Amino acid sequence: MNFGFIVLWAGYALLLVFLARWARGKDHLLPGRVGSAVQALAYVATYVSAVALVGFGGLCHRYGLQMLLIAAGNIWFGTWFVYRFLAWPTRLWQRRLNAKTPGALLGAAIGSRAFRLFAGLLTGGLLVVYASAVFKGAAMMLSGVTPLPFSASLWILVLLVALSVTWGGLRGVLYTEALQGGIMLAGVALLLFAVFRAVGGLSTGLAALSALPPTELANRGFLRLSEGPQGLFVLTLAAVTSIGVWAQPQLIQRHFALSSRDEARRAAPVAMLTIAVVVGGTYLAGGLSRLLITPEEAASPDAVIPLLVSRLLSLPGQQLFAMAIVSASLSTASALLHIAAGSLGHDLTGRRLEGAAWKTATAACALASGLFAAKSGTIIALLCTTSWSLIASAILVPYLALLAGKADRLAAWASSLGGLAAASLWYAAGFAPTAKGLLGVQVSPAFSGIHPFFVGIAFSTGLYLLGLLVTSWSSQAQSISAPE
Repeated sequence: MNFGFIVLWAGYALLLVFLARWARGKDHLLPGRVGSAVQALAYVATYVSAVALVGFGGLCHRYGLQMLLIAAGNIWFGTWFVYRFLAWPTRLWQRRLNAKTPGALLGAAIGSRAFRLFAGLLTGGLLVVYASAVFKGAAMMLSGVTPLPFSASLWILVLLVALSVTWGGLRGVLYTEALQGGIMLAGVALLLFAVFRAVGGLSTGLAALSALPPTELANRGFLRLSEGPQGLFVLTLAAVTSIGVWAQPQLIQRHFALSSRDEARRAAPVAMLTIAVVVGGTYLAGGLSRLLITPEEAASPDAVIPLLVSRLLSLPGQQLFAMAIVSASLSTASALLHIAAGSLGHDLTGRRLEGAAWKTATAACALASGLFAAKSGTIIALLCTTSWSLIASAILVPYLALLAGKADRLAAWASSLGGLAAASLWYAAGFAPTAKGLLGVQVSPAFSGIHPFFVGIAFSTGLYLLGLLVTSWSSQAQSISAPE
């Protein structure tokens, strides 16, 4: 690695820290005024992590272009639907209830301090662990393109993100994420252009891909949705990554920056275009890689995108794409670290985080994430893979009910605890990829493929409706029994 690239990476790190410092707001947990373009790029950068680009991009080599259904779901349900129906109502309720975090928002909506504590502890704890996986992936990428060993790369990145979050607060984080979103856009566009050139253009590449014989995972060819469990797997991923994000606290908090409904409408097309290029472009490149990389060379899905980059891009291009992957990780990590510090620091104490309190909360969460990343373990890995579904199972239905004006204390508690318990039990005893038979329950193969996200949401929805009925019956009974 030459001196110029070392300067490039050092400049990148310094730029992130100074940008966060320059853009910092008056309140660490609230963003203040931020332009719609910055909001859109920050939303995408938070939404899309390196797992989606490298991991899912590699899966496209095996599953083909049916994986683009996931990108379509991210564009329309994870982005357009959010800005069209959820973002501005969230901002209105946040303003009305004067909430600083999603947990505080839900707790204030139902008048329950205990629910704020529960939501803060759940989301803060799970997201600290999830952030450790993001840090680990970024450190592996950085150590692969620089002379730094993994351990040094890991703690440098943890320190970099911790400084950005501490000095910048939410407003500073949004600006650094917008910059990282732009880098992601440039890196993926460069790779996609190189892939098109290598396969003779898009139309020629699609024709060649359609001529390949079907495989077990792409049993109807590489341009169509597979039959059976393979196709169900793709559709499940599309639903989990496009609907489960509605309730992710790190994304909900980005809506707090909106100043009007028109601003949400302006941000939507920018975010949709960005995610179409970043996610859709990576998946398209991964699908077309079947023409450039043999199945033997792609023994692991995680190796596909790095192989494409090393073969098709020049050394400067490789550094740019590596920076795009690191940006995808760090933007997500900064959002996770910020919301975790806010949830554990503010929701659990009810105090305003400023000065030493904010620095302490951020440092504690950063240190915990770094230690989890350095210490690999089965439980940590399981929490990382299940965190999105568990949070969505606990929070999505009460959150949507709030936006619909149907907030209810009993219903929210029943829905949240029931959804969380159902999803957790299904992970432990029902879902084939994770179940270890801990409860001694034998689940039929016909049901073991059902993702816990759907189980959790089904129970959460049913219990919320039941809670509303019980509240209604209780109110009617009290009205009847009350003396005139």
